[in-house]
Amino acid sequence: MKSAVGAGLTRVFLLAALAVGTAVATDIDEEEIATTISKPLSADESADAQPLTCSSTVRIQNVHMNFFLHSHELNYGSGSGQQIVTGFGDDNDYNSLWTFKYPDMGNEELTADKDCLSGQKIKCGQLVRLEHMNTKRNLHSHAAFNGPVSGRQEVSGYGEQGDGDTGDNWIVECHANDVDGYLYAKTQFYLRHKDTDKYLYTDSGSKYNNQNCRRCPIIGQAETSGSRSKNKHCLWKVHSGFFIPDRQENSSEGASGADFDPREDL
Repeated sequence: MKSAVGAGLTRVFLLAALAVGTAVATDIDEEEIATTISKPLSADESADAQPLTCSSTVRIQNVHMNFFLHSHELNYGSGSGQQIVTGFGDDNDYNSLWTFKYPDMGNEELTADKDCLSGQKIKCGQLVRLEHMNTKRNLHSHAAFNGPVSGRQEVSGYGEQGDGDTGDNWIVECHANDVDGYLYAKTQFYLRHKDTDKYLYTDSGSKYNNQNCRRCPIIGQAETSGSRSKNKHCLWKVHSGFFIPDRQENSSEGASGADFDPREDL
């Protein structure tokens, strides 16, 4: 299901203005997201101008390789045995959709300065988790295991129904095109793993093939791993998705919904 949107134009769906007293995200499901992200943009809806907000569900693309952060219900046959996360070439696959949400604080209390309420703009340097829409597992990494192709730190999908641990936390480091210190769809950024300081990485030299993954269903996809160095293979951007409107902008326009807590639904 390819969009007719021209090159360089990101698809986006803007939710209707938050209705008074309505917790909007409670009515959003995977089918609705899948339907709306396939619609072409109007001339006024270029996603480059849209802030990336908490609870938005988006496709994240590697800037250098153009592959998308991707996962599916397939586990590593070695290492942690957790769900495989790859780089995938097609731009219309629903297994490449990830939701930005509040971090896992472990035994610590989630304070207001680290929270990620639905519609809150994401700051450069903010601690977040990314939940895979279809499998409800979080983007995860750990120092104990290495990837089967590159030998770099393993990246996986972890948790049940969005609940995991602090190994799911990533720091968003802006590289270019942020707006006043906030992420927008046009922003290029790095994802640094909080527990291990490794950067989310993929490249064309780490593809699965018949030699390293004989007869496996992910041949042609690229291993996603954690890199010690911050380089061009670690640079990402938002390609398309389902954007939750800026809660501050909607509040200033008189819309309610400011007290909605996404933890009730994610």
